[in-house]
Amino acid sequence: MIIRFCAALAAAVMTAGTAAADELSSNAVIDAFYRGGSVMWFILAASVIGCAYVLERILGLRRSVQIPKALMADLREAMVRGGITAGREVVENGKGAMARVMNALLSRSGATRRELESVLDDEATRILSGLRHNLRPIGIVASIAPMLGLLGTVFGLIAAFRTAAEIGMDDPRSFAAGIYEALYTTAFGLVVAIPLLFIYHMLRNRSDSLMREVEERALAFISDAASRAEHGRTGTRLATPGPIGTGDDDLDATLASSEETSIEDENV
Repeated sequence: MIIRFCAALAAAVMTAGTAAADELSSNAVIDAFYRGGSVMWFILAASVIGCAYVLERILGLRRSVQIPKALMADLREAMVRGGITAGREVVENGKGAMARVMNALLSRSGATRRELESVLDDEATRILSGLRHNLRPIGIVASIAPMLGLLGTVFGLIAAFRTAAEIGMDDPRSFAAGIYEALYTTAFGLVVAIPLLFIYHMLRNRSDSLMREVEERALAFISDAASRAEHGRTGTRLATPGPIGTGDDDLDATLASSEETSIEDENV
């Protein structure tokens, strides 16, 4: 996939570049690449690196990886059977954002609701940083590709003007050829940078969206546990959740009362 993507970028640039020339040949792409000079290799290398990280993040930010569909249902079922210990067995080996957040919450079984919300905020911040970590190389490549292209163009212009100074401009076509060949690198750099910049922001927004959903599900879990705690103390489920742990009450006792209550909607 990476090779095809990079080849498509190169073909688009080279075809666009040679369209302004007098003739097109079957080797136009390769010919235009070599005409761009040594900077073209750096741009190509940067594009391959950027494509590799794009593929890695596309696979890593899949919803099925970060928020497995059956995770919360499995967690609730395990906790009904065996309490927090059984619940932690479900999530402690999980690598997705949802599993990591729930593991952090269940590890604080004696915490109050406010403390659990603080744990959620801290863990969500760490996880979001991890989700965005491999987006940075994509942003870097999108930023430096046009700069490399401009650098190659400047080198080409220097060479063209030096040649004109040495042999004169009796034949303007030779000078013009040097100019348009120098512009290949700028075109190539822009064609690499534009899609990568778009993909970078798209994936960044996706990571934010996934993390928001994780936080919403975790907060719903905390509210549900708080309601169960109130139910255990008063014998009646309250509409407004209260503290999860006060005095001798803790999350373990709260969730033990879930045996009296059916598993609620998956989104809770």
